[in-house]
Amino acid sequence: LFFSPPRGRMTRSLAYLTILVVLSLLILPSTPILNPVPASSENRAVTTTTRPSIKELSTTTRHPLVTSVNELGTLLGGRGRAKRMWSMLRDGIDPLQTPDVLGTKARNLLFESVRQFSLLSTTVKEVTESQCGTKKFLQQLDDGNMIESVLIPNYKFDRTTLCVSTQVGCDRGCRFCATGKMGLVRNLRPDEIVSQVVHGRRLALDTEGMPQLTNVVYMGMGDAGMNVAAVAESVEALTDHERMQMAQSKVTVSTVGGDPSVFKDIAKMRCSMAWSLHSPLDKKRKRLVPSTRHTTAELRDGLVEALLIRHSRRTRTMMVAVTLIKGLNDGVEDALALAEFIKPIQAVGKVAIDVIPYNDIDAAGSGLVAGDKGGVYRKPSDISLEKFTEVLKKEGCFVCMRKARGDGEDAACGMLATKRKERA
Repeated sequence: LFFSPPRGRMTRSLAYLTILVVLSLLILPSTPILNPVPASSENRAVTTTTRPSIKELSTTTRHPLVTSVNELGTLLGGRGRAKRMWSMLRDGIDPLQTPDVLGTKARNLLFESVRQFSLLSTTVKEVTESQCGTKKFLQQLDDGNMIESVLIPNYKFDRTTLCVSTQVGCDRGCRFCATGKMGLVRNLRPDEIVSQVVHGRRLALDTEGMPQLTNVVYMGMGDAGMNVAAVAESVEALTDHERMQMAQSKVTVSTVGGDPSVFKDIAKMRCSMAWSLHSPLDKKRKRLVPSTRHTTAELRDGLVEALLIRHSRRTRTMMVAVTLIKGLNDGVEDALALAEFIKPIQAVGKVAIDVIPYNDIDAAGSGLVAGDKGGVYRKPSDISLEKFTEVLKKEGCFVCMRKARGDGEDAACGMLATKRKERA
């Protein structure tokens, strides 16, 4: 065939066709042409790039309220849809309750991703308002437990602060705090914390004359330092410029300081820091915070080390809170001890002392009584409060006196508490 030239037109045509067939068999792979073996499911998983199926969503995705825009964009089919969702949440709107905004397919995907829970993980059950404009809202969690959050408007500076909870109950046992009387039920998930902020935004927008919600403080039910992982995720969502878009200086995380190392955990977050000290004197602090296991000096040293993690002195600005109780820690000697105690902290950053007059947790007939073997706790006199703050100012301290806000509705500092979920 190859060496004998074919003769005649028909013969040559057949010869050339035969050559082409032979060459094609030599060049093409030896895989059978007919009835090819289908690719295995394993191979298909490697070569196929699609969004998770509806059945896979509940196990392959995190809750949308703690999911980045990029991750959420993959789920919903585009970053634009993810940005649209967060834009609605910033306005306090639940995208699942607003049809035709995300599109039917994206809305169904979002709904399926939270089918074990709700998109907003807390449901507002009751809102109460004090004469000063402070609003406390009771929220139910998916498991039936209840938490409280508080909106505190400041008309003078045209801003509103939201106080969020981080736990159902608390195990720190502070004797002057209603939440401490509950004991710890459980930690909140990060989406349950963010959900409080979304509801707070909506309540502030719906309340005529209330300034925009600009600040969030982690000072509600529970101790943020005892739920660090969830708090860190929620802070990330609040301060992310593509999600809740809050400034780091507008988000404050507070802790009693169960351990010196907890301050480092908080210092790594994009937030301001606050320490609920209450007294620099170990014996008095132990009376006020029975769960204390470290000396105040040990805790302070841990705080100083944590602040030094932050390179900018501006981000080391922090708050030290003291709840003053009549005859216990409201004396001139207490103020002098406090001024001396915070000097090492002042050496590395700016310190604001937050003076909080004790709020009577039984003022509204809750049946709770704060006190210890020394007697029932009472609010200091105005004269004692004035002397206390004057001493601190003379010692060069920056002081702010916390005015009772919402105490008429048990919404003031130390007055938040809910009933445990009834057991079946």
